[in-house]
Order: sequence, then structure tokens, then C-alpha cells
Amino acid sequence: MEDDSRKTMGLSLSDADCYDVNAAEPEEETRGTEAVPPEKGRGRSFVLPFILGMICCALVLFALTEFLGLGKFVTRQKYRYYSDLDKNYGKYAEIMKLIDEDPVAKSDAGRISDDMLKEIVAATGDPYAAYYTAEEYAEFVKKYAGEYVGIGIGAVQDGDDISVMAVFEDSPAAEAGIEYGDVITKVDGKTPADVDEAIEMISGDPGTPVTVTVRRGEEEIEFRMNRVKIDHNSVEYNKVDGTEDTGYIRIASFIEDTDRDFKAAVKELRNEGCTKFIIDLRNNVGGLTDTSIEIADYLLPECRIMSEKTKSGAETVYTSKASSAGIDYVVLVNEDTASASEILTAAIQDNHGGTVIGSKTYGKGVTQLTHKFSDGSAVKLTTTEYFRPNGGAVNEVGITPDIEAAGDEAMDKALEELGK
Repeated sequence: MEDDSRKTMGLSLSDADCYDVNAAEPEEETRGTEAVPPEKGRGRSFVLPFILGMICCALVLFALTEFLGLGKFVTRQKYRYYSDLDKNYGKYAEIMKLIDEDPVAKSDAGRISDDMLKEIVAATGDPYAAYYTAEEYAEFVKKYAGEYVGIGIGAVQDGDDISVMAVFEDSPAAEAGIEYGDVITKVDGKTPADVDEAIEMISGDPGTPVTVTVRRGEEEIEFRMNRVKIDHNSVEYNKVDGTEDTGYIRIASFIEDTDRDFKAAVKELRNEGCTKFIIDLRNNVGGLTDTSIEIADYLLPECRIMSEKTKSGAETVYTSKASSAGIDYVVLVNEDTASASEILTAAIQDNHGGTVIGSKTYGKGVTQLTHKFSDGSAVKLTTTEYFRPNGGAVNEVGITPDIEAAGDEAMDKALEELGK
């Protein structure tokens, strides 16, 4: 009779080389035709206590870590993460704890941490990087959803200046008299560090007052307004006055559903008899990259839209499908056409989709991603530089239009080009 204790026990042990419980059974000794069973109890006498000891140790460790809080099981990857965290930032954490215990300190450690994080991110040299508190990030997200509280302006960082590049119709800013080109110098008497901070300071609760000081030429003007909820339509369109077949579509920014609204505008204008289109990207400082790529895909046949590269050199290429809207169009741009707008402009120009008319664009050829943390705060950092379909750079270079024209002349040139 065979002894079942010598058979495979189904264990996976790290020391299986020393205690091979899966080894083949020893050959039986034979005496005549009768098999002689192996000596009983030899394998069982060592393996069973070993297994029971291992189980007991595991149970004790589990009880100590999970119930008594004396430790925690972590993967090797997590161990390295926490080890690096302690090595690089352990001193910072200790200082924050000591500040919390300081009876004279006028600020708690959490507030100091937010201020320090803003300074750290600002010190990276990335002009588009920003750290947001949970409240600030919630407002930031609303802007790209097309709903936010403010005064109805769009602004851009122009060197050290925060310049107004758009004033929405029927908004508090329009009614107060803020104009395109005004430079924001103060919000409620305080000087914002950059355009992101200015927008955050202008945002707030509906109905609450805010005072915005601007520089216009050599004059400083103060405007006091009440904040309102802004329902921002990123796409506006109409048939061009005096024409029977030309539609005008302005894309003010790239937010959620801008691509859907753009396609709907083309469809509606086509139903009104339009066969030619003017796409206006002037003063559009960008927004969501994906919506810009979607519109390029809609307008262009199979082609390369753009490529982007990370710091390590990893490249991602975006292409258009074979289908396209098949419309005749021109594109208007100016010095405040930036970022996602330049992605669309370069794709159209390099693939000969339509004539680009206006003045040289801004030259923001980089994209950012936001990383949200568990407490609701977030950091925005540049992750890639993008390149136009022909491989050329856009960042700090801009896009030179096919036909140069400024102001009202650009519209005249657009109608002239479509009339050929």
C-alpha cells in the first residue's frame, strides 16, 4: 500500500530546493513478487510540523499588522516608493509636524504647504505650470465644461502682462466697459502673479462683487462688477451679411463639446445654403487638445494631424481618417491664436485644407496635463511638445499665415479668397 504523505502536497515554497515535497517517490524494494512498503512516518514527521509552524507565523504576522496596527504588508514597489519619499521629503514632513505644534504660528501647516507648493511649481521655469487648491481646481474644471462664475473675459499671459483677449457679449465685463487688449494689473487691490491666479481671483460666488484694475495705454482704470454664472458658448455662427453662400463660424475656445457644436454649426449653415465657410480662430488661446484634433479630423481627409514628444523622446502621432466634411473654407488667425488653435491651424495649412489668413500666431507649441490628488487639489505641468504635420516646431515660433492681413482687412481677404 502506498503512503499518501509522500505524494504532492500542493505547496509553493521558496525553499523547495531544500524541502522538495514534489519529488518522485523512491523506488520500491522488491522481495520476490511482493512489494515492500517504505518505512512509515519518515516524511510526515518533519513536513507537517514545518507547515503548521509556517501557518502559525503567518497568522501571528497578520494579527500584528491588520488588527494591532504594528505594521502593514506592502509590495516591493510600494516599499521603494515610501523609501524614496522619506529620503527626499522626510525633513519637509517633520518640519510641517513641528509647525502644527507651534503655539505662536499664525498659519497652520496645511496653508503653508499650499503656498509653498505654488512657489515650487512656479519656480520650475514652466510658464504654463500651476498648483491648484481643491477649490481652485473645481473652478478650473468648470471653465472647460463651459460653465463657471466670473465676469465674462478671456485672458492670456503675454510676457509679464495679463492681457484681455476676449470679452463675452452681454457679460458684466462688456457692460462695465472692459476692452480687448486691456492689461489686468490688480484684482480687488492685489496684483496676481500670472494669468491663472488672476482668473482664480476673479472667480467666486455668483452675485459677489469684484474690482478689476486694468492698464489701457498710459491710463489705469478700475471696474467694479458683480460675478455671474457664465454659460460660455465656444462656437458662434451666422451667414455672412450680403452673401448667399458663405457661413461664418467663430471658435472662441476649445472646451467640452466644441467639436460637436462646430459640426452642428456647419450642418445648420449648409441647410441655409452655405457652401463656403470662414473659420475664425482669432483670439482663441486654446483649451482641450482632443477637441481641436477632432475638428481637424472632421475637416481633413486621411493625413497626419500632429505629433507630440515627451522629454524622454517618446513620440505619439495623431492622424485623420479618410472621411472629411468636404467643404471649402479659409481660416482667420492672429497673434492671440495659440495652443490647441495652432494645432488645428498647422494641420489645415500643411495638408492644404484651406487658406490661412491673418497675422503670425502666438507660438505655444506645448501641451499640459493636470494631475488631481485625493484631497481635490491638482498640479498642471507641461508634458509634451507638439509638432506640425511637416515636422516643424510651433513653440516660440508660431505659424505664418498664407495671406497676411490685420483687423477688418482679414475678413475682406477671406471673402476675396473664397470668391476665387
